[in-house]
Parts: sequence; C-alpha cells; structure tokens
Amino acid sequence: MNYKSLFYSVVCCLFTAMVHGQGADLPPVVSATGDQIYCPSASVPIVVSISITDPDDTTTSAVYIQISNGYINGEDVLTLTGSHPNITASWDVIEGELSLNGPATYTEFEAAVLETEFSSTSPAPSGNRQFSITVGEPNFLPSTQHYYEFVSAPGISWTAAESAAAARTYFGLQGYLVTLTTQEEADFSGAQASGFGWIGATDVAVEGEWRWVTGPEAGTQFWQGRSNGTELTFANWNGGEPNNVGRNGEDYAHIAAASVIRGGAPIGAWNDLPNNGGGGAYASQGYVVEYGGMPGDPVLNISATTSLGRSTCHIITNKRITYRVKKD
Repeated sequence: MNYKSLFYSVVCCLFTAMVHGQGADLPPVVSATGDQIYCPSASVPIVVSISITDPDDTTTSAVYIQISNGYINGEDVLTLTGSHPNITASWDVIEGELSLNGPATYTEFEAAVLETEFSSTSPAPSGNRQFSITVGEPNFLPSTQHYYEFVSAPGISWTAAESAAAARTYFGLQGYLVTLTTQEEADFSGAQASGFGWIGATDVAVEGEWRWVTGPEAGTQFWQGRSNGTELTFANWNGGEPNNVGRNGEDYAHIAAASVIRGGAPIGAWNDLPNNGGGGAYASQGYVVEYGGMPGDPVLNISATTSLGRSTCHIITNKRITYRVKKD
C-alpha cells in the first residue's frame, strides 16, 4: 500500500469537503430588481427580475414574499397569477405575507415570483411599499437586515423562552429573544406577527430598570420606572404598562394580545408579566426570535428587496390596450 498517496487522498477529500461545505446545508443566494411606480386600481408585479441560486440544492420547500414596510392590513394584497402546477400560494392578511409552497425547483419559484402582483382596494393608497423575497420562513426586515420568527409555544415561561431562542439558528445566524429598538421594528414583530409572546426585556435585576438582556443590545436600559416612567431610548408599552401588579410583581416583557391593547397604544404594544405569564388574554402564546447582528454571524444573501412608489396616473384606453401613464 502506498501510504503517502493514501495520506494525500485523505487530505484532498477533507479539503474539498471544507471548501464545498460537504454535509452542510449551504444558504441560497437571492437577488431581484423591481423598484416601480404603482397606479391606483392597478395590479403591479413586485419584481422585474429574480434570481435564486443554491450551491448544493436545486429545489426548496417554500419562498416567502412579505410587504415588509408600508403594509396596510385590509387593503393591500399580494396575488400569484399565471399557472404554477407545483406551487400553491397562501396569503396571510395579518403578516402581509404570501407563501409560495412547493416543493418545487428554484426555476419554478423564480417564475412564480415574477408573476406575483401587488394591488390595493383603496382608491387612493398612501405611502410606499417595500417587499422582501426570502427563501426561509423567518421574516426579513430590510431596515435592520435581520430576520424575525414567532415560535408558537403556549404557556412557555420567559426564562424557558430565552433559552429556547438562544438555541435556535438560521443558516448560521445565532438566535435570541427579540430586541425592539424602533417603532418600525416593533410594528413588524407585533402588528405583523401571527402571535404574541415574550421579548428580550426584563427589570428582574433592579425593579424599574427595564433593559434588553439578549442579542447585540444586551445590557441596554431603555425605560426607567412604571407606566409614568421615563423612556430612555425606545419603548412601546401598552397603556398603563408597565405596572408590576401582583404579590410577586411582573418583571418580564411580552407583546400584548390585540384584545388588551388600550390607551391609544399600537397593536403589538408591550406589557409586563410574571415569569410564567398570566391567564386568559395574558397567557403566553410563544416567543419572538431575532436573527442577526451577533458576533461571528455569517453574511447571508437569502433575501432580496424591491419597492413600489405611489403615483397618480392617467388612464388611456384604445381598442386593444389600456395604458396607465405616470402623471407626477
């Protein structure tokens, strides 16, 4: 036996496995173009071009398209048009998300994304819209470049949720209980979420000193006091919260159910609860995981973003074609 040759063969195999990630699920790469103008009463494709490539797969189970900024529940809709035999579309009105479910090839998903259209029932829709196209279930927020995922776990405690979130990964990104530092981020994880649950804030160390204790913001104090306290960075408390009621107090932050929102607070506002949660509408339904911003996280390109700007349009019709011409 030529041991020298055998040694070099083993080294080469190990090197090839390291380079190509043998045994690992390598992330796909998604790119798209499609910054367009939307005319009222029209349907407009969300992309002009789309490319999904994957170094070790030709198929996937689903692609998700979300209105990640500017979404108006009850008016905005994403619709899959055309014929796509291996893909089923499902619209989630709460999240503003269209799920394209396979399994199907990436080529088939590209064709489906090209034929996904935005429309609004409003005769005069306001603001712009931003769309995120992602291979993978967590929702992508372009302004933070992070991913967010609600995990259903009825009755879970805050401490258990913190550990469970930290144990999750997403294509190599480290998970943690979500930290919400802007209104856009709070709305995205609250109003545009399929459930309500724990977030990464607590005042258990010092009563009234509310801090983020997870993720990149760990240790940052954002609120001092109770409901009449002081906002130090950004907070999104429900009306009358935090109030620290009960014999043992309430030291953990939770996205409130829509049915208990009060005092003019937005859907997705927060309340404080004991570690095991409360009863009825205050019972924990799960927790929100955020991925992104942690040391050692890989750089991913599994999401692409496009946008639509609103315009007033003249409609010109001849015998064959209807033209929508930008006015402003």
